[in-house]
Amino acid sequence: MKTKFIARTTLSIASAIGTRQLWKFDRSNNFWEQDVPAMDDTKFKENFRFSRESFKKICEKVQTIAKSDTNMRACIALEKRVAIGLFALGSSAEYRTVANLFGVGRSTVGEIVLDFCNAVCQVFNKYISSYPPTIAEIKETVNGFCNLGFPQCFGAVDGCHIEIQPRREEAVDYYNYKGWYSVVLLACCDHRSKFTYINIGSAGRNNDSYIFERSSLKKFHEFSDIFSRQSKAIGGVQVPVLLIGDSAFRLSRYIMKPFPYKLNQPNKEKDFNYRLSKCRRVIENAFGQLKARFRKVGRGLEVAPENVNVIIKACCMLHNFSKVENDDVRHTWVRDAKSAASTAPSQPRYTTRAGENNVEAKVIRDAIALSFRK
Repeated sequence: MKTKFIARTTLSIASAIGTRQLWKFDRSNNFWEQDVPAMDDTKFKENFRFSRESFKKICEKVQTIAKSDTNMRACIALEKRVAIGLFALGSSAEYRTVANLFGVGRSTVGEIVLDFCNAVCQVFNKYISSYPPTIAEIKETVNGFCNLGFPQCFGAVDGCHIEIQPRREEAVDYYNYKGWYSVVLLACCDHRSKFTYINIGSAGRNNDSYIFERSSLKKFHEFSDIFSRQSKAIGGVQVPVLLIGDSAFRLSRYIMKPFPYKLNQPNKEKDFNYRLSKCRRVIENAFGQLKARFRKVGRGLEVAPENVNVIIKACCMLHNFSKVENDDVRHTWVRDAKSAASTAPSQPRYTTRAGENNVEAKVIRDAIALSFRK
């Protein structure tokens, strides 16, 4: 008798609770199912940071994140998963806010963003594949920089600190001299502000030159002869195809930097510094566009430290994808990003005179500087 009573009671409780309530809370899907289909193209791009055409192509490329229905519930459709990933990366909103908007759980948003970024890193590799370059690619890029005002240049290199929240036991390594925690994205880009090389994850305490000197980018330019074979005579000096950087880098035969500042600086040095600075702006533009499209990167990544690198890498690849697709960053996004940056921690900046005693490098720099005076 007692057993029958327990069985009836258990059945009654199960019926009252209901299977669905045991699985998840009811959430609204109005934004994705009603609002998004009704958006015009302008509004769609404002929310997801890509055009509808680019969005469709991204969905086609990341099929691996698609899930199958189970006996317990219907899966989240591929398009919605991509939408959640792009919206979360393009918004400064917390994952909890994104979850409420799309009618999913907060932990689900985190899982989807990570799955999406991993898939992008796997299938978008070709969008950052400039090394080793072909002769045609070198000539196209050199011509592009020449039109901007600097000869024999294959790329502008710089570092960008991105705010993170490291574990307490690792925090000291990520504490930069400006007083906040960061990882460094060292990158090189072409004349179109398209990344040609990325190095992600160095601790914020390291400066740009330290990272570059230990990078595969430096090794390739130092030991590969493909750039020296494309040398050009400037002022009687054979100038190889090289990189340009700011005063944080070591002057060498494969990377040009400004002349050190001094009182009564000669005009040839002023002109050289101006030309180099003008052309080096493409890498600053690349970082600015990256942060403008992906506000999550610009505002700082509040994610587990082990997930930081894959998120930044995915955003860099999507940045290049947008360049290929001519899916431009809107001026209002850049303006808003600059406005946000004005109240954010300032970027660490370094200066070194390393390499100023390198005779070969100084001869090359002087030859280029004199050519600007003709």
